[in-house]
Amino acid sequence: MKIILLISENREITDNITKYKPENLDLVIIKKEKYLRHYLEEYLPDYVIVDINLDNNDILNSYIDINPKATVILINYKESYNSNPKFITLNKINNKNNIREIINIISKIENEKNINYKNSYKLINQQIISVYSLKGGTGKTTISFNIAYFLKKILNAKVLLIDLNFADGISDLSAYLKTNQIPNLNYYIENYKDGEDALQKSLILKDPEDLDVLLPPLSIAQSNKFNLILLNSLIDLVKGFYNFIVIDLPDDFTELTTEAINLSDSLIIISLPDKTCALKLSKYKFKNNSFKLQNKISILNNPYNFSTISKDEFEKISKFPVLLEIPYFEYKNKNFFNFRNKQTEVINIEYEIRQLINKYILP
Repeated sequence: MKIILLISENREITDNITKYKPENLDLVIIKKEKYLRHYLEEYLPDYVIVDINLDNNDILNSYIDINPKATVILINYKESYNSNPKFITLNKINNKNNIREIINIISKIENEKNINYKNSYKLINQQIISVYSLKGGTGKTTISFNIAYFLKKILNAKVLLIDLNFADGISDLSAYLKTNQIPNLNYYIENYKDGEDALQKSLILKDPEDLDVLLPPLSIAQSNKFNLILLNSLIDLVKGFYNFIVIDLPDDFTELTTEAINLSDSLIIISLPDKTCALKLSKYKFKNNSFKLQNKISILNNPYNFSTISKDEFEKISKFPVLLEIPYFEYKNKNFFNFRNKQTEVINIEYEIRQLINKYILP
C-alpha cells in the first residue's frame, strides 16, 4: 500500500485530506518536524505533504535523492525551499477547494502511473457510454464532454462524442466549445450509404490530438430523419474506428433514446440532489432487466448550489445507489477547458471524472 505522509497542525487539512484521498493510499499524519526523519525512514512514503515551516530542509532533499520516485508537496513554503526543482510548491491553504487541489495533483500522478502501466500492454476494451438525465439543466453535456476528453487524455485512445440533443439552432455543446455547428450529423443523415466518407465529412474537431465530435443537425425537421435504422448504422460504423463512443442523450424517453441505451455498455444517469429527481429516479424504467446494460452509474451533480438533500436521503427516496457526487464550484474556483487554443465554457471537473473512469469505466 502506498503512503501519504502529511505534516500539519491544521485540523481542516488533516480532516479533508482523510476524506478525499485516493482509496489506494494510506495516510500518516504528524505535527512536528522532529518526527519527520523517523517517519520518512519507517514508512518510505510515496507522497510527503508539508504544511509547516521546516528549520532543516535538507531532510527532504536527502529523502528525494534516495527516493527519486517520491513526490514532495510544500504548502505556504519559504523561498529557500524552492531550490529543489523536484518539489511541488503551493500557496497557503484557505478552503476545501485548495485541499482538493492537492488531491488532484496526487490523483493525476497516480493515474498517469497506472495508465502508463496499462498502456504498456496496449489493451483497451471498446465501450459505448451513454449519458442521460431525467430533466434538463443537470450538467449532462458538461459531464459527457469531460468523460470523452479524459478518456482521450488518460488512455490516448480514439474517442468519439456524439451529441443527440436535437433542437432548432446551435447545440449547447457547440456553444460551450465556441465552435462552428457545421459540419454535423446532417451530412451523415443524407449520405449514410457512403459509410466512412459520410462519417468523416460529418465530424468536427478532426485533429489527431483531440477527441472527435459529432454535433446534431441545426433543425428539428432534419433531426427527425435520424431514425433507429440510421442510429444502428452509425454505431456499427463508428465501432470500427473508436475505442470509446460517448453519447450525450436527450432528456426524453423516445425509441431513439431507448435504442441508444440498449446499444451501450454503460449508462451514466445524472441527477440534481433534490427530492424531485430522487422521486423520478424511483420510477425509473431502466431498472428492469429488459435493457442489456452491463453497467448503470448514478451521479449527483450540484451545479447551482441550491438547497440539497444528502446522498443517503437521495438513495433512500430513489432506491438507487449513488456512485459519485460532483459538488458546487464557485465561479472563482472553476477551471475551464482550453480546447484547440480557445478557452471554452466547459467546466473542467478532472478530479471527479478520473474517479469515475478509474472505478467504474476502466476494467
